[in-house]
Amino acid sequence: MLTENKFNKYLIYAVGEIILVVIGILIALQINNWNEKHKEGSEELKILSEIQSNLKQSFKETKSVLHQNETDLKRYIYLLNHVEQKLPYSVVLDTAFCRITSWASPYLTYTAYESLKSRGSKLLRNDTLRMQIINMFENEMTYLIKDWDKSEWRDSEAIVRPYYAKHFAENLDEVTAKPNNYNALIKDPEFTNLLRLVIVMRKWGNQSCESIIESMGALIESIENELIQRGYYKTNKW
Repeated sequence: MLTENKFNKYLIYAVGEIILVVIGILIALQINNWNEKHKEGSEELKILSEIQSNLKQSFKETKSVLHQNETDLKRYIYLLNHVEQKLPYSVVLDTAFCRITSWASPYLTYTAYESLKSRGSKLLRNDTLRMQIINMFENEMTYLIKDWDKSEWRDSEAIVRPYYAKHFAENLDEVTAKPNNYNALIKDPEFTNLLRLVIVMRKWGNQSCESIIESMGALIESIENELIQRGYYKTNKW
């Protein structure tokens, strides 16, 4: 009986030790999980802040591009009207002539988004915000660069520049150009067709810029709200 009592006590003690060890392991795992989630949360907010910073740069860049291209578009339309009405040559046209082969290309910033992709987009807890960010970088920015900007390059290299090189002489100031024969130029339907092509292409680009500027602004605000709600920083209107 004494032996049996000792064994029972030992068994109870052993079970208690096992339970304590298990509890200790569970607590350690819970702490580790909490630390991992805290670490992931910190990484998530840091990447969100960096994406927002990149978007602000791209927002300003796109607005600058839009302003330049809108200015050129007005020049092209003025030039087209002048040519179609067969009005006499004027030196004020020289800037518009020089800008026929040029346009402002947006240089958008992707570094933070590439970092997110390497880490995994699931890092972002807010599903709606994650989809907005993916759509911005994978669709809207891609459309602006790969569709419109590449189309400008294609038409410029294939159509605009060859005609320009043949019929115009750039001044050394590189901001004006004169036609070799203005009277022949205004009678050439190829030139008016070329101007219309450039105008249509630039309108397309400007509309794309306007659309992405609006989307960027909304996304920047959405990220701002998420960072504030998550306590990353106090409001910081950009």
